[in-house]
Amino acid sequence: MNGIALRQHLIISSLLIVAVIAAALSGFVPDVLEVPGRGKTEPKTPEPLTVYVALSPDCPISNAMLPHLNELHQRFAATVDFVGLVPEQCAPLHGIHEYVTTYDLRFPVQVDTANTQCGQLRLSRTPEAAVCDGEGTVLYRGRIDDRFVRIASAARPVSDQTLLHAIEATLKGRTPEHSHIHAVGCLIPRQHGRLSNQATGPTFAGSVGQLLYDNCTKCHRPGEPAPFVIQSYDDVRRHGEQILEVVERRLMPPWKPARDFGQFRNEHRLSPEQIQLLSTWIRSGMPRGPEGELPEVPVYPDGWQLGEPDLVLQMPEAFAVPTDGPDIYQHFVIPSMLTENRLVRAVEFRPGAAEAVHHAFMYLDTTGTGRRLDAASPGLGYERLGSPGFAVSGTLGGWGPGGTVVPLPEGMGRPMHAGSDLILQIHYHPSGRKVRDLSSVGIYFADDDATQLVTEILIANTELQIPAGEESHHHSAEWSLPVDVMMLDATPHMHTLGRQIQAEAIRPDGRREPLIRINDWDFYWQDSYAWQEPIVLPRGTKIRLDCWFDNSSNNALNPNSPPQTVGWGDYSTDEMGVCYFRVTTRSMADYQTLNRAVTEYFQAIDPD
Repeated sequence: MNGIALRQHLIISSLLIVAVIAAALSGFVPDVLEVPGRGKTEPKTPEPLTVYVALSPDCPISNAMLPHLNELHQRFAATVDFVGLVPEQCAPLHGIHEYVTTYDLRFPVQVDTANTQCGQLRLSRTPEAAVCDGEGTVLYRGRIDDRFVRIASAARPVSDQTLLHAIEATLKGRTPEHSHIHAVGCLIPRQHGRLSNQATGPTFAGSVGQLLYDNCTKCHRPGEPAPFVIQSYDDVRRHGEQILEVVERRLMPPWKPARDFGQFRNEHRLSPEQIQLLSTWIRSGMPRGPEGELPEVPVYPDGWQLGEPDLVLQMPEAFAVPTDGPDIYQHFVIPSMLTENRLVRAVEFRPGAAEAVHHAFMYLDTTGTGRRLDAASPGLGYERLGSPGFAVSGTLGGWGPGGTVVPLPEGMGRPMHAGSDLILQIHYHPSGRKVRDLSSVGIYFADDDATQLVTEILIANTELQIPAGEESHHHSAEWSLPVDVMMLDATPHMHTLGRQIQAEAIRPDGRREPLIRINDWDFYWQDSYAWQEPIVLPRGTKIRLDCWFDNSSNNALNPNSPPQTVGWGDYSTDEMGVCYFRVTTRSMADYQTLNRAVTEYFQAIDPD
């Protein structure tokens, strides 16, 4: 910061402190930092302006905004000072210098001791900006742009450069269109008093620590995609309010299936009682309890969860994930080099750049179509939202953060044919810095005496038209089983207009069997869900799928503004409503009958 900017910064801070003290002495604290709304007289704008931005190295939304903030700083370098404020409890232990270097920040960044400046500017989240004139008045406070509509979600294309417009308006002597717009990001932690080892209520040592270790640490540990670690009392104390917010909003743990509509293995949801326990503890000051009673931090195995795989398939080369921009859905074609047909019992995906990999799906191709799509696309792999772009020969499942490898039951396996290619679809979200991903897939084959083949069925109806503006468009599909089957897991799929999806089985006698329901569909948190016990269904059972879509302007993830009528398709402006099921049959004859029927059904609903 140059001398003029430094003096300007000190003057602004002094004025803010004086204003707050004067208001407090008067017994009344007015909104002295808020600017009158639209329609008021245009403000006098001494130069230069100062833009303060609250930042946190632990917040992925904050980090994702850093390249854009660098661009704004460079664009307005002659007339606007940018200052990054890292609240004290968000400051990295290794220091600000490494943070600045890692993300190549071009503007000054400083630790905000005791959150003093963020408090004066009324910044409550990271990232959140305040545009101040030379007299210390806040002309605009809030979001930087609208790429994030909520925490724990991926970015969407930007349609409103809010901070940019506020700066431009102020430099032209006009009042910004908005004085405040809510910022989406991570809560700035409150300053806490002395630690308390004595408490009448819950403590970290007593019950809360074990609850968090059991449900959070698997993802919130070094080398995993979660933004901060939860491996000690101090870790939790730094992020307590943020943890409570995402838990109370049911955003974390990221488990989407509705309660009491199918029972699944490896459920990672918190009960209402557990959420209340966590809430009581955090709101009572997060007492630690006796040090000698602190729970042991869980230890996870290094490397592959099931030991060394029988076959490891790795991307042909590292993929460069950009620092900024929209999410990427890239498909990589990896030859299996198999010389004989095998049955696959389990598959494990390992991300190479965990901070940028959101989820992955694995498909099989025996036709060479994936190779042709790859060859026709520049660079490594090919980009496509939704499916790989053709009828695949099979699938090997998917992966999401914190996913546990679930082997098929003994004696079962999914066919993987000699010479097949693995089509690896990876959803990347830029993290604010350049990373290179070299992900790999470990494949575990079934024993040689395994004979029970597992295949996949899907329920869908491609005759889909969602009228523009409709908030709850219902769409359904159903299909009758041609043989007895044993269902193992379900994988629902919709795009960004999807709001709810439900699958159930209607037995020949009319009894209904709940399979899966997701009441708050999130395109960015997809997964496969295995039932605690396989579901046996007789021939003639109808599998019914019901989907609801929101194609109104109230849907913040709507890709069209204003809304447009949307039909079936693979791309981001299209929609889908489908559910995949892995199943097995009693005999090879039934298996062949089922596969023929599935092929005919798919060709009928999607002749192209």
